[in-house]
Amino acid sequence: MRRHKEDGLLHTACGTPNYVAPEVLKDKGYDGTSSDIWSCGVILFVLMAGYLPFDEPSLIGLYKKIWEASFSCPSWFSSGARNLIKLILDPNLLTRITIPEILQDEWFKKGYKPPKFEQDENVNLDNNILYLTWL
Repeated sequence: MRRHKEDGLLHTACGTPNYVAPEVLKDKGYDGTSSDIWSCGVILFVLMAGYLPFDEPSLIGLYKKIWEASFSCPSWFSSGARNLIKLILDPNLLTRITIPEILQDEWFKKGYKPPKFEQDENVNLDNNILYLTWL
């Protein structure tokens, strides 16, 4: 569980080490959205490359690579994919790409169709009850 303190930041480090954002490693609080963008960038890299961008046998070596964003994209990545991943896996919070910026990225938008949500006026979630059964 992530916990907010008075500063509005999250202070509970969580997640798989290979996917964790550099600011989470600082243990001084972090913005969940920015760190989740980083983790999604790692996932995107893995889906496209078939391997992790940051992988070392020792945690110290792994964390050093994450801190420095020391990775390289495979040759089969297009320049658009390479540029977007580098913007997502930016260790500097001030320059890391945001969700609205990702949505405007040309590579991301290629073939992208925004979801269309339909509203059913007959649905009332207040009347629904969820029962959990423990086996």
